[in-house]
Amino acid sequence: MGNFNFDDPVDRWLSFLTEPEKILSMTKFDLSVYPNLLKAAELLDESNYSQAQLDAYDRHLMAVYDINRSRIESFDKGHEEGREEGVQQGKLVGRLEGLHLSRAIIKELKRGELSHQEIADKFLVPVDEVKMMAEDLG
Repeated sequence: MGNFNFDDPVDRWLSFLTEPEKILSMTKFDLSVYPNLLKAAELLDESNYSQAQLDAYDRHLMAVYDINRSRIESFDKGHEEGREEGVQQGKLVGRLEGLHLSRAIIKELKRGELSHQEIADKFLVPVDEVKMMAEDLG
C-alpha cells in the first residue's frame, strides 16, 4: 500500500484516508485482521450507495434479522417441547419404578423374614414408608 507500513496502525489509517480504493479492493479475509479498518471500508462503500440501494440493503438486513429471529424462536420452542416431553416420560418411568419397588417391599413384608429397618436398608427407602406399607397390609 504505497509507502505506508501496514503493520503500523497510524500508517494503516493514513493509507485508508489517502488511498481508500486500495483498501476497498482488499479481500474481506485480508481486512479481517483489522476489524476496525474493515468496518470503515464497509461504511465508506455504503456511503456511495444510492437511496434505492440503501433501501434494498436495509430490506436485506431486516430479512436476515427475521430469519435469525425465526430460527431462535423455533429452537426455543423445540427445546421447550422436548423438555416437557422429557418431564412426562420421566414421571412415567418414576411411577413404574415406584410400582416395582412397592411390589418388592410388599413381598418382603409378606415373607416376614426381615425387620422394617432391614427392608428399608435393602431398598434404600425411609423406614417410616416401610412401616406405613406394613400397616396398610394389616
